[in-house]
Amino acid sequence: AMLRRASVCLVGICGRANRLEGTRPAIWGVRSFGRHPKHDPGPLANNREFPSVKELTKGIVKPLKRHDWMRQPLPYVKDETKEQRKERREIYLYQRSLPAPIPYVVLHGSHTKLTSASTFRRWWFVDARDQSMGRLATQIVRVIMGKHKPIYDPSFVVGDFVVVVNAEKVRLTGRKMDQKLYTHHTGFTGGLVRRPVKRLLAEKPEDVLRRAVSGMLPKNLLRRERLKLLRIFAGPTHPHAKEHLEPLPAFLKVPSPWVPIKEEVEEAVWDGELVLLREDGTPIPELEDNQGNKWDVSIAEQAFQEGSVLFADDDDPDQGVPHPFRPKPAAKPAP
Repeated sequence: AMLRRASVCLVGICGRANRLEGTRPAIWGVRSFGRHPKHDPGPLANNREFPSVKELTKGIVKPLKRHDWMRQPLPYVKDETKEQRKERREIYLYQRSLPAPIPYVVLHGSHTKLTSASTFRRWWFVDARDQSMGRLATQIVRVIMGKHKPIYDPSFVVGDFVVVVNAEKVRLTGRKMDQKLYTHHTGFTGGLVRRPVKRLLAEKPEDVLRRAVSGMLPKNLLRRERLKLLRIFAGPTHPHAKEHLEPLPAFLKVPSPWVPIKEEVEEAVWDGELVLLREDGTPIPELEDNQGNKWDVSIAEQAFQEGSVLFADDDDPDQGVPHPFRPKPAAKPAP
């Protein structure tokens, strides 16, 4: 009884002291750790099309830190209607939901400076209908982390955007639909909350796939920024129609920005006409070969069809460049 009275007095003294200071003690049950799920950004408005990211970030020429990017105020416009301000605020909130743009970056490992052409974020499209949630999450994590790029750096957010539709029709293998639970604590006494995945899939189907992707990302300060690259929608529609969306392949790999892209050279195809060339590639006058022999076109075509002369080089018969006529080598006598 004496200990109980002493603990009650201690709690009362701490409460009065904290009330005087304007704060509340943690022993009152206030959540003093982590981030509550209610503070996560809500879903975007899906009833309109948002402008492209390139239009929203075209005036930025140097990298911005996260706090500078998030502190941009909503500009004041005089003499605008309530509907116009609401529309402009939706675009402003959409811009805040994007990660900070990277006009250029210097990689830590190789100290290589990359321009905006290399750090440009592409947009990929995924239909989650009847896809396994775990396997789909592993593909998404690889893209939003940027591991499919040669410029991958774990200290930068260099991944691409991923738009996922039909998240409510994702497939769970085994008995996960009946057994899987999502657990979090409110911070208050007895505040352990458990929600089955079936209920969460009916109420917020976007959170199911988002939690799976979030659990596979590295647990650091960049996880929140990388999750901004993921755009999940429960239904088949999305507001990113102005972006150049490409279907996400099973294994995505982006070419290196330092290696020039080889131009595809069309292979020469023999069209049935005889072309006479010398060894250096210069043309030979008609009816004359590289050995100075005179040829008749009809005789040459007949000899080529019979196989008495060769059209391709002996060393590389598969190349498509026409070569001068050469006598077919005689077969070696059998020993």
